[in-house]
Amino acid sequence: MTTTQTEGTVSDVMLREPKTLSAGVTVAEARQALEHASVKVLLLVDGDRFGGAVTSIPAGADADGEALAFADDSLVIVRPDTPVSEALERLEQRSSGRMIVLEGDRLVGLVCLASDGERFCGVPTSET
Repeated sequence: MTTTQTEGTVSDVMLREPKTLSAGVTVAEARQALEHASVKVLLLVDGDRFGGAVTSIPAGADADGEALAFADDSLVIVRPDTPVSEALERLEQRSSGRMIVLEGDRLVGLVCLASDGERFCGVPTSET
C-alpha cells in the first residue's frame, strides 16, 4: 500500500461526515445497506455516540435482530490527532481499508483508502 499522503494527522485526511445508521438498525436493514458495492462498513451511532461497526452479517442471523450484535471489533480505531503514517501502518494489518475516527466515544470521521490504494477517499488528488 503506497499512498500519496503520509504527512499530517488523521484529521487532515478523514471524511468528516461519514454515512451512518442508527445503532438500533435491524439485521435486515443492515444486510440491505451492505448490498451496495461501495459500502465496506456500516457505522452505527446513537446521536454522535459511536455504537459499533458492522462489516458483515452471518447468513443465519434473525432478520429482526439488532445488527449491532454483529459489530466487528477488528476494525482500526484512531484519534483525529493520530499521525497519518502511524494510522497507515495500523491499516496495513487490516484488509478493509477503513479506519474509524473517535474522540472519546464520539464518531468524528472515517478514513478510507480509495480503490487504487494511492489516495484517501474524499481527498483531492492534487491540492491547489
